[in-house]
Formats: sequence, C-alpha cells, structure tokens
Amino acid sequence: MTFEQAVAQTPYLEGAWRDGLGALRAEDKTHIKAEDTRRLRGSVDLDKALQPNEPNAHRWDFAIAYQHTNRKEEFVYWVETHTASDSQINAVLKKLDWLKGWFSRDGQKMAKFEREIVWVPSGPTAFTKGATQVKILATKGIRYSGAVLRIPKRHPTSNH
Repeated sequence: MTFEQAVAQTPYLEGAWRDGLGALRAEDKTHIKAEDTRRLRGSVDLDKALQPNEPNAHRWDFAIAYQHTNRKEEFVYWVETHTASDSQINAVLKKLDWLKGWFSRDGQKMAKFEREIVWVPSGPTAFTKGATQVKILATKGIRYSGAVLRIPKRHPTSNH
C-alpha cells in the first residue's frame, strides 16, 4: 500500500492528498528542503482536514511522504510547524499526544509507515538544537529540526 492509498482509506482525509508539498501552506514550504524533490511523493494537511471533525483538538500539522533511495517503502515525515520557544513546548507535546492517539484510532493505516516526527520552528527560535528543551523533546519522540527540515535522498536511520 502506498501512503497516498493509506490517506484515501483514512476517515475524514478523503481528498486531502496533494502531490509533492502541495498540502503545505506557502509560508511552511520554505521550511522543508528535499535533496531530491522528485522523490517527494505527496503531503497531507492533517490540521486542516481534521479541523471540522475535531475542532478543539491539538491536531498535528502535516504528513509528508518521501521515497528514500535506501527504503523500499515510502517514509513519512510528520511535521509540526510551530513557534519555537519554551512556552510552546507543552503545546507541541499536546499535539504529539493527539497524533499518537490518532494513530491508534483513525490513522492506523498511516501509522504503519516508517516515520519521523519533527518539529520545525515557524519563526524565530528561542533555543538551539543542543538545548535541554530539545533533548526533552527527543525523549518524547520528537526531533527538533531547526529552521529547515532537510530531507536527504538516503535516510540515515530507522525510527519506526
């Protein structure tokens, strides 16, 4: 099953799939750089698609499918573009809790793909990649990318 097929079979995401980075808002696209854009399979704006059904939830922003040269299956980057400051860590952790819960409910097919959960700051950052806050996020399963998420042709690790 491709990620696009998984999206199509996921409740409330019908029609949410876009080629490449098409599901991302213009201001968020500048924070994503793929080494080989031809390997970008597509994207979904979870926040927008699920807002009518879960208006008060702390929804995660995006899923981006990429075909790495060293992976048989598509790899999915679950991307949250959000202000990066100490005061926002709890907000991002609430979104992570929502995402994990959603994986066990409606997002089961999408959760089967090898993945990485990434926080990409949407503006000025109040902490650095080596900060204590970033280490705390890592223990929870979130990688803090810094200003730009760089997607390599070949994925260096496996985080499923």
